[in-house]
Amino acid sequence: MRPSIASPAAPRPLALWVQRHALLLYCVLAFAFSWGYWLALLARGERVGPGSSATHLPGLCGPFLAALVVTALAEGRPGLGRLLRSCVRLPVPRWRSALLALSPLLLGALIFGVLAAFGRPLPALQDFNSYPGIPQAPSLGVAAVVALLLNGLGEEGGWRGFALPRLAQGRSRLRAALMVAGVWLLWHAPLFVLNTSMAALLGPALIGWALGLTAGSLVLAWLYFQGRSVLVVAVWHTAFNFLVATAPGRGLVAAVGSTVVMVLAVAVAAAWRRASGPTEDLDRP
Repeated sequence: MRPSIASPAAPRPLALWVQRHALLLYCVLAFAFSWGYWLALLARGERVGPGSSATHLPGLCGPFLAALVVTALAEGRPGLGRLLRSCVRLPVPRWRSALLALSPLLLGALIFGVLAAFGRPLPALQDFNSYPGIPQAPSLGVAAVVALLLNGLGEEGGWRGFALPRLAQGRSRLRAALMVAGVWLLWHAPLFVLNTSMAALLGPALIGWALGLTAGSLVLAWLYFQGRSVLVVAVWHTAFNFLVATAPGRGLVAAVGSTVVMVLAVAVAAAWRRASGPTEDLDRP
């Protein structure tokens, strides 16, 4: 008698519901996790700024936490495994992936080199140990690890690792990246009250910030589609923040860096428009 082959278990009703509403549930949870932490700080009268002990960085993990919860409910261990592997995987050729991930540092070296040629002193490495939200980091290395985990992976594990590939199914990459940018913009709202540096942007400068973040969403989406790696976009995001948001990069360096990103975003958008049409089905991370 031939042994019977067990049929795969049918998805549970909860898993089916989450699968149908994955993006909506993800957004609700990402906002709830992040805003809950930030609004709690505001309720205690705390603000994030130079010299303050308060930090907004734990709230930046909201998107990744939301992605983990929704993935676990909808896809179980296999889905969680794919997402987590994407957070540590450097696609081959690894030298190219590493170059893309660290390209903001190369851009920074070029900018500071040009400024030094015109008489501006080069900053010391320790001058970059002024990452917003990391009060009194013992060293630049510690600050880089904390920023990568909380800011880089905390955001990109959700926005690019979860939301982008799902939005890109049946849509163009350009439209998917712009949709992520729209939600990403709104998600930052409490930081304009909590974070003193972001509060300073309220007014006409807010338009430039929104354009810069939208451009960043296009560039980060392009990076993700190169190898479906959350690690690459998380390292790029963190490295770019070290370039433009720490003490040596504020002002002219940040303006140049942001301009380069905007030019790259225009090139990405033009290339995607030429390609046109919805993307092929993507393997979820």
